Amino acid sequence: MRFTWDPTKATKNQRLHGVSFAAASEVFDDPHHVVSENYYMENSGERRFQIIGMTRNLVLLLVVFVDPGSDLIRIVSARKAVDYEESIYNDQFR
Repeated sequence: MRFTWDPTKATKNQRLHGVSFAAASEVFDDPHHVVSENYYMENSGERRFQIIGMTRNLVLLLVVFVDPGSDLIRIVSARKAVDYEESIYNDQFR
């Protein structure tokens, strides 16, 4: 799987949320990640998804991404998961 992102947006995300898009890409390797549809951007016809997963450093993140096809994923935003998202992730282990 390959990842891409807007470098300007990645810098802004790092500044606002303290999460790099490189670290965000690690959640796709978490075998326990949870993916759901996020929203549909009417103006661009783009369907966005979100994934909750653990990085290699054991930080639980919520990452918004676009899957335009093939093996390329475009990361849109990333932040640490909030309590509600953490409960969604942990519910699969009950």
